[in-house]
Amino acid sequence: MAFLLYPTTVKMLAGEIKSACDAYLSRKIGLEELKKLVLHYANSYPEMLFNAQELNPTVLNRIGKKRANLLNKILEGYQYKL
Repeated sequence: MAFLLYPTTVKMLAGEIKSACDAYLSRKIGLEELKKLVLHYANSYPEMLFNAQELNPTVLNRIGKKRANLLNKILEGYQYKL
């Protein structure tokens, strides 16, 4: 599956994360592809994905609780770079 690597808004980023998580949960993509995509977003767009030490509230609202738990598991141990 193809996902947008360079979203221009927080809502687009949340939509891509939501689509990727759904594809993973329906076994259309593997864990490695999901990790690669999420870490790309975390490295390239930290200001859109994070708010202080948490996920951005807009992202949380758009993706939902279960996908947020999956995202937090993937980002476990990830350190935000200044």
